[in-house]
Amino acid sequence: MVEIDLNFDVRLLGLIQKDSVEAFKLAYNQYAPGLLRYALKKIGDKEIAEDIVQNTYVELWEKRFEIKSNISGFLFQSLKFQIFNYYRSEKVRDKYLLHLSVFLDEINKVTPHKYLEAKELFLEIEALTKQLPKQCRKVFVMSRFEVKSNDEIAEELEISKRTVENYITQALAFIRKKNHSAYIVLTTF
Repeated sequence: MVEIDLNFDVRLLGLIQKDSVEAFKLAYNQYAPGLLRYALKKIGDKEIAEDIVQNTYVELWEKRFEIKSNISGFLFQSLKFQIFNYYRSEKVRDKYLLHLSVFLDEINKVTPHKYLEAKELFLEIEALTKQLPKQCRKVFVMSRFEVKSNDEIAEELEISKRTVENYITQALAFIRKKNHSAYIVLTTF
């Protein structure tokens, strides 16, 4: 277990909150090796672990004025959250890939006519999505096609989670009204 000098940690945080790049580099050199070891132990892939640690430091810089405790505690909590998000996104991605593979298997088993119907449905979904208001469309695409969580969308677009939910509901209602088959596809997968 690494011992942390809390006085050093608090002073370092104060310097980072004053936009000291040197203090940020010092925090990176001080804590990144331990964070990387932890992430590597949890993830098992060095490249992904390095990306997660990098994202943790990006979050440190972005939220430096909001940190009330100490850097080491913030970094570790952020790292755990980043690892959780990684596993959650992998689980969601696996689920959608499974659905897609089942869907593609079904397409391969059906007649050319069914394939054309599926292609037309996809084009219809694409056309309906383009009819949505700009911000609603952006949120909907991020949710359904980029497979981002409502929290991730809210943070990225700097809007509330409730607003994200409202946009998704609005988009689905519009699509359901225009094409019920497209709605079923979008809410099933």
